[in-house]
Amino acid sequence: MTKQTVFLSVSPIQRHFFCGLGHHRGASRWLTKASRPAKHAARHTKQRVILGSVSIGMAALLLASCTGSQQSQASATRSSGGVASYALGAGDQFSWILPLENEANYENYDSNVANGLFRPLYYAGGAGTTGVNYPLSIGTVPHYSHGDTSVTIDLRHNYTWSDGQPVTTKDIQFFFELEAAGAKNGDYAPYLPGRMPSDIESITYQGPYQFTLHLNHSYNPIWFTGNQLTWIYPLPVQAWDKTCSTCRITNAASTPVGATKVIDFLYKESAQLRTYATNPLWKTIDGPWEITSYNPTDYHAVFRANPRYTGAGKPRLAGYQIYSFTSDTAELDALRAGVVDFGYLPTSDLELTHYFQTHGYVVHPWKVFYDNIAELGYTGPYRHLVAQLYFRQALQHLVDEPLYLKATLHGNGMLDYGSAPIYPGSDYVSPQLHHDPYPYSVTAARQLLEHHGWRLSTSGPSTCINPGTGADQCGADIKRGAPLVISMMYATPSASLTAQAQAFATAAQTAGITVELNPQPEDTMYSTAGVCPPGPCNWGIALYGAQEDFGQYVLVPTAGVEFAKGNYWGGGYYNPIEQRLLSDAYHLPGLSRLYTVENYQSQQVAGLWWSVGDYEVAVVNKSLTGWSPLNPYANYMPSRWRLASP
Repeated sequence: MTKQTVFLSVSPIQRHFFCGLGHHRGASRWLTKASRPAKHAARHTKQRVILGSVSIGMAALLLASCTGSQQSQASATRSSGGVASYALGAGDQFSWILPLENEANYENYDSNVANGLFRPLYYAGGAGTTGVNYPLSIGTVPHYSHGDTSVTIDLRHNYTWSDGQPVTTKDIQFFFELEAAGAKNGDYAPYLPGRMPSDIESITYQGPYQFTLHLNHSYNPIWFTGNQLTWIYPLPVQAWDKTCSTCRITNAASTPVGATKVIDFLYKESAQLRTYATNPLWKTIDGPWEITSYNPTDYHAVFRANPRYTGAGKPRLAGYQIYSFTSDTAELDALRAGVVDFGYLPTSDLELTHYFQTHGYVVHPWKVFYDNIAELGYTGPYRHLVAQLYFRQALQHLVDEPLYLKATLHGNGMLDYGSAPIYPGSDYVSPQLHHDPYPYSVTAARQLLEHHGWRLSTSGPSTCINPGTGADQCGADIKRGAPLVISMMYATPSASLTAQAQAFATAAQTAGITVELNPQPEDTMYSTAGVCPPGPCNWGIALYGAQEDFGQYVLVPTAGVEFAKGNYWGGGYYNPIEQRLLSDAYHLPGLSRLYTVENYQSQQVAGLWWSVGDYEVAVVNKSLTGWSPLNPYANYMPSRWRLASP
């Protein structure tokens, strides 16, 4: 390949961030999957510890039965060479195979499967480690130069496609052609204005195994590597560069119009679930797994080890399977029947721990590098209260994270005092976030409120008696006699989240704040929270209980998506100092800039920091090994697994 430079041109995209366009906290598997604003990182709507279904009793568990499809596959879990299986959370389904997510299909459990078929340039996380996993990546450590305005990347020479073609920079170029088209059309889910490819001025391809990105600004190498380079997937240009199934392979994607047609074709094919196991597109792979069977009715997927895989991390299993369930009860019953090797226990069913431990299973909490933010309504009817730092500080003093962790999550979680939880060993967590800046204290909350002009009452609404903007007054636009009342939505159904919300409201009432609890289905919350308008705007706090997660696309936490200027899911939070610190974290080198913005967001209580439940309490067959330590981005990494003979 001769040296060439490609100039990227992505016209400005006017994004209308209304409830109905994207994937906050993960595109849900329900009809609202395509009805939420786009976000920068996939979000989980199903946190199995916090949002696990309330137990319906042991009798129901014993009466529940697996589907015929699940039973028919039970014998395959012990086939020659070892075929293991894992369960997705109730309601979750692997249903998007293309490693270019559209707005309606932006889930980590999809991308985790996709990057087993199509290796990303940089792989997210490893066995208990955050950040880029270079040994499992096609790209070597990137080299930044020219004041961090250029980044040169070398590809490893040992990766080939299943058709024998080497993985080269032509596959990188093909990715950028499609990404630019998807970003321009608003189809490509990870894109937000100003992000890749808009932050790249041009790309030089020095040869088949090296290319250089010429950036439009100096960028922090830590941030750019973790939150931009992880988006890149080499894609098989020799098999995918066409606009229809019967079309010949051409250079269609080399023009913007052609690239749009190609990505539209690939999106259409990825939506054809019934052809996942037969479509030739999904047979040209460079990852360790290939799909061999897929049931579009129950989403049961079967994979086998790719015999032509040439990269790092070759599978130890002959294959693996993914099972989906409509309820936690069905998943538990599949575990008991031996259909699933790697499943989970909902919090409401932790009493079954001893049963599984004495029936050949290991029960192990899965901690993930997610945070948990209760959004505050900076644009709704409670905006005058929420705008006051002292009020946010008082609210944070009433969040009893240690209690929630112990009493409602049974110890299965982490404390979270900012935009990153206290994940053991991660360099991305500021040392300051290991300590609670606003420890639980009703007294401290009362003192803050009384000092700022409120007459407190625990039997009725407290009222403002000293209006104004002085240091000892209620704050701008809060009138004399205004009640100290705020409405709080929280997601249902969840016994643990309900208990947390009620405990918070009780503490708030003791401090003089009336918190009006408003339990709502999670999907309803997606259509009403965020920025007002367009929502009904009748909330001041929104607690989903689902984690805000990082993953293949976001490894470095800054909470920029939530709290940068123009955000939607931070409730409209804006602080010019925080915005400058965010810019520094993006553009200036070093971890210290990241720590500074994390610390500032924590101190300013941009959102209410809340305890983080574990991704799940894993229940693993003792014959399955190699799964621990677990990936902090909720990737099962089945290539590491081994399955002993019965």
